[in-house]
Amino acid sequence: LDCCQESDGGVAMVVTSAERARDLPRPPAVITAAVQGAAYDGEAMTSYYRNDITGLPEMGVVAEKLWRDSGLKPSDIQTAFLYDHFTPFVFAQLEELGFCGRGEAKDFATVERLSLGGSLPINTNGGLLGEAYIHGMNGITEGVRQVRGTSCNQVEDVEHVLVTSGTGVPTSALILAPVD
Repeated sequence: LDCCQESDGGVAMVVTSAERARDLPRPPAVITAAVQGAAYDGEAMTSYYRNDITGLPEMGVVAEKLWRDSGLKPSDIQTAFLYDHFTPFVFAQLEELGFCGRGEAKDFATVERLSLGGSLPINTNGGLLGEAYIHGMNGITEGVRQVRGTSCNQVEDVEHVLVTSGTGVPTSALILAPVD
């Protein structure tokens, strides 16, 4: 089973206005949009109990709001941090977020496309599976590093970073960008 191990870890973040952030010693990352969503049949903690386990309808709800609120579309994203506590959830997120069509993630998810240097590098920090399972906070941290240009696995010309969290339950996502 391809699932992440429980980990201990911590992350601290300072959230302030863009105006105040401009005066800080490190380049800030701006939250372009942040949304949370739930879907039908969500009374159970996970979506495992639905008749259709091939999708993540709550991520579909989040995607619709995220693209609407940000004014962006999937092709505007240079790198993404998809919540990967279990590998199959990455495939469903790629589809629900509109990076590929329903049932197409298995063909979309190639090493050439999703690795550093590809058209959509994902989880450049190793994700929850490879770095640590601290419930998505490390995805936000790596997203900030990508926006700042300080990641060990830096994606070139980052303008928009997508971060998701908590798939299979009421879930959330945000888009980070450099300050104007």
